[in-house]
Amino acid sequence: MAGRNIVRPSPDWLDTSYTCQERQSWDGEFAQVTGQPALELVGSVTTNAAPVEVAARMRQALGFDLEARRDCPTWTEALRRFVEQTDRAGILARVSGVVRNNNHRRLDPEEFRGFALVDARTPLVFINGADTKSAQMFTLAHELAHVWLGASALSDSDARSVPVQVVENWCNRVAAEFLAPLDVVRADLVRGEPLERTVARLARRFKVSTLVVLRRLRDAGHLGRQAFEHAYDE
Repeated sequence: MAGRNIVRPSPDWLDTSYTCQERQSWDGEFAQVTGQPALELVGSVTTNAAPVEVAARMRQALGFDLEARRDCPTWTEALRRFVEQTDRAGILARVSGVVRNNNHRRLDPEEFRGFALVDARTPLVFINGADTKSAQMFTLAHELAHVWLGASALSDSDARSVPVQVVENWCNRVAAEFLAPLDVVRADLVRGEPLERTVARLARRFKVSTLVVLRRLRDAGHLGRQAFEHAYDE
């Protein structure tokens, strides 16, 4: 969290990582034997690409645009559809809040929120299901940006942070644009509307957390740095 390194990984994180690597290895061997081609989207961009363009590519490839989210009555349904569309695009998407099926070994979002294991044929993204639904939406978008970049990673993917690492910072920007396009955010602003009402309304509109909305309001110039920091703390 907050860019801190994991000096001593927990057994829960290690076992989850090993389980995902085993699954990815099995699927990769099957894909190779059956002659499945590599996914063109893996490693198709660099950090020099504009986040707006990459986010548009991702929405098109996944078929998970704003209209698709508008049809979802709840956050849970929106996340479920997001995961399904990711799988259909050929990216293994796994969401779990426990180690394997052991309910006594709950994963800790304070240790990690998600990770991406990049492979040309069978890329895999894992989302910590013990986190909130809205946070999982952002994490999934962030990890998918890693797949498009072709770079494996372990992430905290927090909407507030501006990571010093170039790749993490870029993936955060792509994820924010993917979930809440800046031009749409600006178009949806209502003059004189109280901030609390704006944040709640846009969170429902985009199916993202109020924290992501605050980040986009700052990106749009609707909030200054001090107002943003205060609102985020609140």
